Amino acid sequence: MQQVDDIISNMGLSPSLTLHFLVTLVVGFIILQLIRRSLKSFERRGTSFIDRLKFFEAVKSRAHIRSAKKQKEKALEGYSQRFTIIRRMILIVYVLIWLMTLLTPFLGQISATFISLFAAAVAAVVGIAARPFLENLIAGVVIPFSRQFRVGDTVLLEKDYGTVEDITITHTIIKLWDWKRLIIPNNQMLNREMVSYTTKDSYLWAYVEFWVSYDADILKVEEVALEAAQKSLHFAREGVPRFWIMEMAREGIKCWVAAWTKSPTDSWYIKIDIRTRLIQDFQKRGIKTHSYNIGGEDLRFSGEVAREDVDNTFRKKDDGGDSTNAGNQV
Repeated sequence: MQQVDDIISNMGLSPSLTLHFLVTLVVGFIILQLIRRSLKSFERRGTSFIDRLKFFEAVKSRAHIRSAKKQKEKALEGYSQRFTIIRRMILIVYVLIWLMTLLTPFLGQISATFISLFAAAVAAVVGIAARPFLENLIAGVVIPFSRQFRVGDTVLLEKDYGTVEDITITHTIIKLWDWKRLIIPNNQMLNREMVSYTTKDSYLWAYVEFWVSYDADILKVEEVALEAAQKSLHFAREGVPRFWIMEMAREGIKCWVAAWTKSPTDSWYIKIDIRTRLIQDFQKRGIKTHSYNIGGEDLRFSGEVAREDVDNTFRKKDDGGDSTNAGNQV
């Protein structure tokens, strides 16, 4: 060991400084390889999820504007480009930190006043001029690793229902169910509450709410509701549909029928199927739905809505009001 120190001293180098450089280089190189391996693993996870998707729509349509294959290729290309930028940013930041660590022994030779002024100037520029951009940039780097949401996830943001079409470095694009695009800065996406339908899996417990009158045979209603769910092509065929009475109000009985679906799109369409079949079967079997009390008269609505009864009731009220006003004028 003494001989090594003597050799280093003869070369005009400090033994402690040389040891610092060697340790920093070796440890830094090992950490660099771990970072690169971790980034590749994250990238593979993201591309495998996108590759498994069959379509990029919250509600599957038959529009031929862009095929599912082209959408998948575009999503994979965008994800690869974004991750390339993120990888380069992380590696650049790491190399800068690595270099700063290597040069630590020489920082004592620089004036503390100069370092303070330089740091204050950089902080002022970043805080005033580049703050919004940096916030979105940092959020764009954090989102892929946090896995809060991914490209291809079906989400609900307040009243906006759609699919995450793309996540750039600065903003996220949500493709709504009607094909409109909602563009949100990444820093806002990190702070917004959302409902995700595909974060862990795509199975959904879809339900339809409806009302029936107290005059209706509840056993027949249950039979019709369960049959409507089972006949739908979008039913997952796992488990059995369920029927519940959720509320007993003055207007009628609130019921739910629920069934498993394999995706948000199936959930959307099974609800349409159930509602359509319920209306048809209610009309065919004469099952009454809501009952309303208008002007002292109890009106009960069946599958065939009693429009004439409602009109006659309001007409009577109007006629009565006109007669009263006429009498007052006389």
